[in-house]
Amino acid sequence: MNKVLMILLCSLVTMAARIVPQYISSLDKLPKVIKKAMLLLPTAALGSLIFPLALTDFSSAWYAGLGGVVVAFLAGLKRTSMIVAIILALVATLLLLLI
Repeated sequence: MNKVLMILLCSLVTMAARIVPQYISSLDKLPKVIKKAMLLLPTAALGSLIFPLALTDFSSAWYAGLGGVVVAFLAGLKRTSMIVAIILALVATLLLLLI
């Protein structure tokens, strides 16, 4: 299969998993637990793509990627804005790489 076609198809599938739950009109009729799970699906899909790379991207310093993920997770638990969580994770990863 052509590589460009493969990339386009993969991007369409990924976008569909993120966009479709936001526009399903019957989502209001579902139980609260299922509704929340459907709305969190795009974030979960993104997390499953990013987490393995965070561990394997820094092969010699894998702990730096893991530290960034942990900092972003803790910032998310504190309900900080997404940009603050990203900046904190970047700073933590950079500091761990410099150690």
